[in-house]
Amino acid sequence: MLELSDDASAIPLFATDVRQLGPRYRIMRAEYQGAELNETMTLAQLKIEDNSMLLLVPRRQHLQQMTVVTRDVQAPRELEINAATRNVLPHTVDMPMVDINEIFQQSNLQFDVRKVLISLAQASAVIIGAGPYATRLIAMLKQKLINKRNYQNDTLQCLVDMGFKKEKAEYALKVNQGVYSTALEWLIQHQSEESSIEEAAMGLQKSQSVLSPSGILTNDTIVENTEALLEIVRIYSHRDMPPSPETINSLVEMGFEETEVLKALKKTCNNKAAACEWLCGNRTGSLIELREGLSQDSPILKAILEMPQVQMNLSNPKILIAFVSILENENSIRVWGGDNDTTSVITHILQKYHEEKHVLGINQFYSNRQ
Repeated sequence: MLELSDDASAIPLFATDVRQLGPRYRIMRAEYQGAELNETMTLAQLKIEDNSMLLLVPRRQHLQQMTVVTRDVQAPRELEINAATRNVLPHTVDMPMVDINEIFQQSNLQFDVRKVLISLAQASAVIIGAGPYATRLIAMLKQKLINKRNYQNDTLQCLVDMGFKKEKAEYALKVNQGVYSTALEWLIQHQSEESSIEEAAMGLQKSQSVLSPSGILTNDTIVENTEALLEIVRIYSHRDMPPSPETINSLVEMGFEETEVLKALKKTCNNKAAACEWLCGNRTGSLIELREGLSQDSPILKAILEMPQVQMNLSNPKILIAFVSILENENSIRVWGGDNDTTSVITHILQKYHEEKHVLGINQFYSNRQ
């Protein structure tokens, strides 16, 4: 910064000879919209007053020269490259390209998130079972299950009284989340279709369904309260949806028996890919996790449980209610995602899940290519 004053000690900071300042620096006004001063004009013409503040900015003259020199340099020709590198051993590594979409399409996102929620709900039930809110929370969730069952029985009886078959009416209520109006509309639209698949699916579910809210018992002790909350979580996590006829037919067309297809879909919570593996003889624990949640040594579960946001909120009864509500109806995640008390926890859980899933997918991809 140069002051137009009698301070001669500032000039040597820029150059020993004042005449060297012109080629090396340009003078600009020290203003918000400073402009370069025209060196051919006088100070009076530029309206420079006494003690005005000016800036000496280095000139960038070498940039254009370097650009011209760079343009003049020609790239080596292929013959010259081959001649210079003829003694170099070829070293090429065919690195596989990672298709992230392929990794995530291998597993259904809905089922993966459900497994995480089941495990988190179980952890929350264990913590809340030892707290002061366990008794009231058990009574509320148990009564909710009883009311829902009574409502479904009344709605089913109403549809049967209209002349619909009981098995098909049960199927309609299941696929429409127990909503009477949409179930009735579905029955009217599918009235002329055969109901063999629906009847078989509902008959299999009824024969294998053993969980009921009436079996939830509590004696106001920590052990009993914890077992009661875990039983409630188990009821919500085992709440089966009947498979769609399209899914059943697609597996039957592969050559599997319809009865075995229904059993496989029930075992895998209607996950078509997992059901196909189950039918082919793959009965590993990863398929059972679709119903029971993640295993205790799962790296995804460990990473989520280590998050401070999760640890601080697992003892919150509202978080457990949110988990079981989402397990009952996946669409309710939008409702709880907008709640002030739960939106932060759910967001962090989903974000951490995607991060860990991404890392595991990449590692598995490269390990399979080795």
